[in-house]
Amino acid sequence: MKVKELLAVFGLFITLSVSAQDYFNHMDLGVNVSSMGIGADIAMPVGDYVRVRTGFTYMPRFSLRSNFGVDFTGNVSSDMVHRMKEVMTDFTGQEIQDNIDMRLRPTWTQFKFLVDIMPFRNNKHWNVTLGFFVGPSKIGEALNEPSGSTTLVGVNLYNNMYIKAFEGVDLFKWKDADGVIHNIDVGFLPDKLKETGMMGAPMGTFPDGTKAVMVPDKNNQVKAEMEVSKFRPYLGVGYTSTLTHDQRLKLAVDAGVLFWGGKPHVYVDNVYRVSNDPDECPLVSWNWDRYNAGEEYPWDPVAPQRIDLTRDVTNIPGKVGTMVNTIKKFKCWPVISITLSYKLF
Repeated sequence: MKVKELLAVFGLFITLSVSAQDYFNHMDLGVNVSSMGIGADIAMPVGDYVRVRTGFTYMPRFSLRSNFGVDFTGNVSSDMVHRMKEVMTDFTGQEIQDNIDMRLRPTWTQFKFLVDIMPFRNNKHWNVTLGFFVGPSKIGEALNEPSGSTTLVGVNLYNNMYIKAFEGVDLFKWKDADGVIHNIDVGFLPDKLKETGMMGAPMGTFPDGTKAVMVPDKNNQVKAEMEVSKFRPYLGVGYTSTLTHDQRLKLAVDAGVLFWGGKPHVYVDNVYRVSNDPDECPLVSWNWDRYNAGEEYPWDPVAPQRIDLTRDVTNIPGKVGTMVNTIKKFKCWPVISITLSYKLF
């Protein structure tokens, strides 16, 4: 939900609440800060032992840093990997980095509906809270830092040459003044390309033993998205105290658990399956029908996959693997909230 939409919804709550003065004893308007961000809500009692709260929370935008490695899929020595990266650096005019820095940021906005139950007849400070939060399924994303753009362009350039090496197409051509196309002899480069394999970011291993390798998209970018259920139940306890003699200004502290509805998902796009067969190109496949029809280069492009790093693969290397292993442990989110409220009527 956008900010304007949130303000419109909150304005509707205020309008409905004012019109409900004949049915409720009073209404409190509160602002809060919590482990889910900042927010605002309205609270109204229903009888002597129940209070209803509704509003929204918004996680301010901030960034964390992580990175993933860039490597070749062939069974080659580290020295060969280094020399091939030098070839790509010379070709692009920029250094091909070993890692790509990522910027992680939350995209977390939620509507909430909570019911507070005051179980003690002579002590209305304590409450048990049941309710739910609702929001977009995507709660976070990771994008590559601009500093890695050159490397990502280099990865796509390399893989394009790698495909041509498998297809048997000349890597480089030029056209003279008469329109005649000439091929440029690149010597042993096609053989070396096939030997070192495709280039990309290792994303672990599929259950069948094939490797998962991510490549940049057509805009030379990589990203990941974290998703949970749109409906998130909440269970907690709270304590409310008054700050003024007229009991209009109150401070409430809540602690509870927000349930994701299972393990979070971490999705990445443009992932290819890479087998251990050095004669197989994961980016293109041989089309026998086109070959039997007499085509000279009967290769078809292979469509990349969108995978869930928390479920589809294992043995994810580096910092990405550490992050995913941590996320998989959190089927719920701990909530600590402090609310300052004012009694409107």
